[in-house]
Amino acid sequence: MSYVVLTEKERDELVELYFQLKTLGERYPLAHEETMEALRCLKAIHSNAIEDSKVDRIFLQLLLHGSGVADKSRISRHYGNASLELRGQEGVLRWLESEARKREPLSLFMIREMHRQIFAESVPGMAGTFRTGDVRISRMSHRPPPPRKITEALQQHIDGINESLLGIHVDAKDSFLEVLKVSARVHYLVASVHPFEDGNGRVARAAGDYIMLVHGFYYDVIMTDYRNIYLDALEASTWADTSPLFHFLEYSYLETLKRISGFFRLAEH
Repeated sequence: MSYVVLTEKERDELVELYFQLKTLGERYPLAHEETMEALRCLKAIHSNAIEDSKVDRIFLQLLLHGSGVADKSRISRHYGNASLELRGQEGVLRWLESEARKREPLSLFMIREMHRQIFAESVPGMAGTFRTGDVRISRMSHRPPPPRKITEALQQHIDGINESLLGIHVDAKDSFLEVLKVSARVHYLVASVHPFEDGNGRVARAAGDYIMLVHGFYYDVIMTDYRNIYLDALEASTWADTSPLFHFLEYSYLETLKRISGFFRLAEH
């Protein structure tokens, strides 16, 4: 098992790049808007691709842009559902952006609502509903709580998360890194409790995104290419120590910021 850890030099590069792009985003609001749109699309595609290896990213891109055959279910039911869930995922990200602007605290309602929006069209009977059976998580030795304990397991950590979330003022390296640490905690909480029958990974990543959005961060796109090291980091984490996932998020976010940095150079010329 392995997961990535940035060197101190790379961590400094991450922090410096974040504040540079934050300044550029404030200076060029249209470029910022375009970047968020691009990252939202990329994030929806890769978050779904991590969970569903049957539909390649090429086809997910086709689905997201509404191209090709109008009724995807005529090709296959699975493909039709992938189309509905992908659009649901993009809708969730837009909704989270609006909630983040209001600095709404994380809540059980928000976690369930993310799931409901993703699956409202593909599996309406399951959407937003906590699982009713015991589950095991692939690649993880951790055993999620039984159904009767799901609400308690989530709620016992949410208040502390909100206290950290709303108490951070991002103005330096330490406070920037604290946001990523809280994001890792939320991400791990949802993934480890595994409250839904399906879609836990997508909701966990979206919940982690919300922490970042509250503080005006750009999205972190966990690329499908990173799937194995991402899952290794999740497996190596515990509620007492989410540092493996935090270190992975540092790595992933540095790659994301590098990916968008050139676009702002266009806006400067």
